[in-house]
Amino acid sequence: MEKKTKIIVLWLLTICGFACHSITDILPMFWGKNIAIATDGVVPGGMVAFMMLLSFFLPACAILCLLADTKGKAMRWVNVVMAGFIALFNIVHLCMELPSDNAGQYLVLPMMVVIGLCLAYHSYTFMRASGNHHGR
Repeated sequence: MEKKTKIIVLWLLTICGFACHSITDILPMFWGKNIAIATDGVVPGGMVAFMMLLSFFLPACAILCLLADTKGKAMRWVNVVMAGFIALFNIVHLCMELPSDNAGQYLVLPMMVVIGLCLAYHSYTFMRASGNHHGR
């Protein structure tokens, strides 16, 4: 599989991981557990925007950088920076969320760290590759 394709699949797995993390958080509601963080009804708009940027916009931009067929390494560098940020965020997020009373997070969050580290590694090696290899 081409390196570029591997990286795109890892970015898509990142988006899916964030979706699974959110779904895992709301599943206890179906068994009657109150999952509300705050009871005042105020939604922190900044947090919602940050999570949307992190869970969809950043991975989508990284995928678009990889799909841009450029000769230089600028887009590859942008991808590496974003992949490194996601890998670090996934590690910090795991440390913040665990231990958890939601057993599903013990499956989702470690896998997010593995995906983030693989993504950062493959993005870095892709950036280092010569332009002659076309991402293989």
